[in-house]
Amino acid sequence: MTLKKRLKKGELVLGTMVSEVRNPNITYLLAHAGFDYIILDNEHGSYSSETIANIIAAAKGAGIDIVVRIPEIRRETILKPLDAGASGLLVPQVHTVEQAKEVLHFSKYPPIGDRGAAIRRPHNKYAKVNAANYLKQANDNLFIALQAESILAVENAAHIAALDGVDCLFTGPFDLSVSLGIPGETNHPKEIKAIKKVIKACKDNHKAAGILMFDQKLLENWIREGVRFAAYSSDISMLADMAAQSVKEIKSGIGRDAI
Repeated sequence: MTLKKRLKKGELVLGTMVSEVRNPNITYLLAHAGFDYIILDNEHGSYSSETIANIIAAAKGAGIDIVVRIPEIRRETILKPLDAGASGLLVPQVHTVEQAKEVLHFSKYPPIGDRGAAIRRPHNKYAKVNAANYLKQANDNLFIALQAESILAVENAAHIAALDGVDCLFTGPFDLSVSLGIPGETNHPKEIKAIKKVIKACKDNHKAAGILMFDQKLLENWIREGVRFAAYSSDISMLADMAAQSVKEIKSGIGRDAI
């Protein structure tokens, strides 16, 4: 079952962010850990199109979905990961309905949008297909998540969520806190109120609400509030924090005199 269909059924899907590791085998490690999907971050990460394609190809074998966070709304940044077979896109800094429509224009095949069609590519495993049937199926299966991470995006959340083709509004807690004038305070009452407004917009329009949290308890709280496209931590944080914790525990466990 596709990521999009699982979310439409109201299932919880749990993923994580990857922005530094380039070895495609990271997909097997995270799939084995139990994650449902990986957000491959090419907004703050610096992956080439070739590296993204290689990681997506490995993900197919590992049985885990790849959602690519693109750096900006532009034809090439949208087209390349989709042709490589990404399950969907996470688009940052979408503040208005007009920007959301631009994403749909480049990501959906006609008659919905104007995505360039190259049929025998990794996205359909190079198979010969009936073009009309395949384009419709591809449009139906494509998962589009737009990031609500500003005051303006929160104000426009209901109108953006109402658009056909938008599947998820995904809160970027840190950028939202900056926009709200409370940098880094992702559990501040103002932030909580804004995120709840985004979640309500999703519920009212039968769309999935998403969020990224680095605090497990905070993420669990938002899942209870209705988040279904949930992302926890990242390759950087999990590696760095676990390494630091292990070093601290080993050194404190054996005592200073033993060093």
